Amino acid sequence: MAIERTFSIIKPDATARNLTGAINAMIEQAGLRVVAQKRIKMTREQAETFYAVHRERPFFGELVEFVAAQHALNHQLFR
Repeated sequence: MAIERTFSIIKPDATARNLTGAINAMIEQAGLRVVAQKRIKMTREQAETFYAVHRERPFFGELVEFVAAQHALNHQLFR
């Protein structure tokens, strides 16, 4: 069986509400393994680059501001 890899972000509102442990538990209950995680604070430039696919959408500016405002938790997941 091939190993599946994916990336996830627990967004700033969830980290601010201390939900990371509960979210990690749900991820693991779904059969995924957290093999790496890092708490980060994206710069505005990083957020604009990461969400560039949404640049033309009306919510782009709000999304970038939201993600760049606080810390998020990045995961590398395996199944």
